[in-house]
Amino acid sequence: MNDKKITSQFVDELIDSISAVEPVDVPPFFKDKVLQKLGRHEVNEVSSIVPWFTPRYQLAALLLFIFLNAAVLYYYSNSRQQQELETFADSYGLSLSQQESLLN
Repeated sequence: MNDKKITSQFVDELIDSISAVEPVDVPPFFKDKVLQKLGRHEVNEVSSIVPWFTPRYQLAALLLFIFLNAAVLYYYSNSRQQQELETFADSYGLSLSQQESLLN
């Protein structure tokens, strides 16, 4: 019940404060001036950090990056395969190292 009294009191104070609002004197043609300034709004382009890095160059850089990654993966795969083959041959005694050669 006490909350209802506080709420009604708050509403009454709010209504009283609204009645204290007075109209503001605005210079003539203020609205027209503001609308005119808004109409002349110029778009400021944001300067990019690297302006020459256009989408064409971005695509070229991406393709170069993909090509280099593919080349590295291919080289790594071949060297890894060669290493695994040598390890397999060494484990079964199928390869001759310089020290085990009969011709030495």
